Amino acid sequence: MKRTISILVALLFIGTAFGQDEKAKKILDDLGAKTKAYKTISISFSIVITNPEEGSEPIKRKGKAYLKDEKYKVELMDQDTYCDGETITTHLKEDEECYTSAVDEQDEDAITPSNMLTIWEEDFNYEYKRETTFNDVPVHQIHLYPKNPKDAKFHTVILKIDKQKMQILSVYIKGKDGQNMRYIVKTFTPNTDIPDSKFVFDRSKYPEVECYEE
Repeated sequence: MKRTISILVALLFIGTAFGQDEKAKKILDDLGAKTKAYKTISISFSIVITNPEEGSEPIKRKGKAYLKDEKYKVELMDQDTYCDGETITTHLKEDEECYTSAVDEQDEDAITPSNMLTIWEEDFNYEYKRETTFNDVPVHQIHLYPKNPKDAKFHTVILKIDKQKMQILSVYIKGKDGQNMRYIVKTFTPNTDIPDSKFVFDRSKYPEVECYEE
């Protein structure tokens, strides 16, 4: 599970082939400008993970995420992840362990809360697919493809964007190994007051937790 979540937190925000897709570009430019204008973002979300193994049941999780500049915190039932902009700390609650690493040591293709809402801006080609609905909400569906597919762990990212609110509702990541992940945004609240301490794992509050540097 740590590996899976690390794609989100270690991994909920233009090349030639699709560079001429002006409709996709206009939507993504507008979405990026609106998202970057927020001082903070708080979201609640769900994750559904499907695996290629026969008989494997989907893994379902619910969580919350808080974003402020390059800082973020992700709260899940079994673990919390903190990023203060320089380090990432994952607290495994049941194991009473935490692991800290530098932000610049994370995977280059990691999907993090900081880039999930503006994921298309680097290293992706994009293509407008269609207008459709998602949970009865009219959306734009845009597909992203890694510019360097040989180096990426996934081959397609499918965005569904609320047409009226201009917010991402769903990010569906299709992995090369057959593991697929869908992040569904349940609530989206911008510009709330979030202190910087929210993004720091306070070891003094968890004296029983054994911490390791990675």
